[in-house]
Amino acid sequence: MKAVKRVEFIVDAHEVDNLLASLAKINITSYTVIKEAYGNGDRGLRGGDIFSNTFDNSYVLIACSEEEAVAIVETIRPVLRSLGGMCLVSDAMWVIH
Repeated sequence: MKAVKRVEFIVDAHEVDNLLASLAKINITSYTVIKEAYGNGDRGLRGGDIFSNTFDNSYVLIACSEEEAVAIVETIRPVLRSLGGMCLVSDAMWVIH
């Protein structure tokens, strides 16, 4: 196994492309996006609108080095201020196969 940082985002589905474009500027190109994430938070109940997708969120997962995680947070913090959303950074173990 390899120690990595796990960076997770929950953002408005319409803003995922903006988030990914910001990450591409710092050469973060490996990620997973899960559409139609839903839950309840500071903006109230989000997601689950099967008719319009207006209030849908998306989940973005990145496994990276500690240095990359620092660069991601520095780059994304101003983006999150304008877009809203949530970012979590935690330690993880990557199973090498």
